[in-house]
This record gives sequence, C-alpha cells and structure tokens, in this order.
Amino acid sequence: MKSVIGWLGDHFYLVLGVLFALALQVNGERRYDDGFGTAKAKGDEALAELRSEHDKLRAGAAEQNLVLYRQQVERANQAEQVLLRAQDEISRLKQQLTQERINRVSTQYTPARGAAPVAAPRFVVTCGWLRDFNAALGATAPAPPGCRAYAGAQEAAWPAPSSDAELLESGVSAADILAHARDYGAWALANLVQLNALIDLHDKDER
Repeated sequence: MKSVIGWLGDHFYLVLGVLFALALQVNGERRYDDGFGTAKAKGDEALAELRSEHDKLRAGAAEQNLVLYRQQVERANQAEQVLLRAQDEISRLKQQLTQERINRVSTQYTPARGAAPVAAPRFVVTCGWLRDFNAALGATAPAPPGCRAYAGAQEAAWPAPSSDAELLESGVSAADILAHARDYGAWALANLVQLNALIDLHDKDER
C-alpha cells in the first residue's frame, strides 16, 4: 500500500497530466456531441425549409400548367365550334345547289326579260375541253369511254391536243360541271376553314 502511495507521490505530475488529458478528452467528446447535434438540427431545419420551398414551387408550376392547359383546351374548343359552324354552312349551300338550283339553271333559260322559260340549247362539252378542265384543277381523272384516245381502247388515256378525238362530245352536261364545282368548292372551303382555324389557334398560343 505504501509502495503505491509512494509511486503516486513520485509520479504525481504524470498522474495529474493523465487525469487532465482524460478530462480534456471527455470534455472534447461532449462538446463534439453537442456541436454535432446542433449542426444536425440546423441542417435538418434547412433541409425541411428547402423541401418546403421546392414543394411550393412544384405546386405553383403545376397550377400554372393547369391554367395554360385549360386555356389551350378553351381555344381548341372555340376553333372547333368555328369549324363546325362553317361546315354546317358549307353543307347547307351544297344542299341548296343540289336540290334547288343546279337543274333549274342548267336545263332552261329565258330568251329575254319577261319571256317564259324554255328548254336550254344542248350544252356541248368536248373531250378536249373536259381534259383541259381537269388539268387546270390538277385532277388526274381518267377519260370517260367516249373520250379515250382510241375508239374501243381499254386504257383511260385522254386524247392528245390537236387530235381529232379531242373534239368529240364528252357527254358531260352543264349540270354535271356545276355539280363538280359544287363538290370541289365545298372541299376547298372546308380546307380553308381548317387552315384558318389552325392559324388562329397557333397565333393565340404564341400570345
């Protein structure tokens, strides 16, 4: 026992140094734990704030996208309504031409004002005229049997310009031509309405 006390007395400063070092270590670890806990709490708080901000931004972007989508749907619906109204108008005009006008204005005429209508003279459309009419419209319609380049030919080739065959009667009447113009006009008007609707929709999207 005395020897231990003696040893401690002889090594007092060494023991004191060791105890001091241990105290420093314990205090340092406690401070480290306190600092780590504080830093972690601040980091968690900052992360929560960042996530909250991101959530707000996402919600705002989603709401803005929803507004833009609804605006696009509304513009598309408006364009569709314009298109449908135009198609109805084209259909009514086509029906009027078919049922009321084409036959009347194609088969009779009045020689003078106040005169009674009489049968219209026979309207002759030559094969060459019909060929060039189709060519002017960009159509690739085959020649009818009476207008084919050679009598009895099975191929639907049109007679060549300046040939005798181009002066043959095609069998097409004035009413046929007007009916064709009716159908072609309805097709062209429908395409024009669709094009204008697309242009208008595109212009509104860019505003």
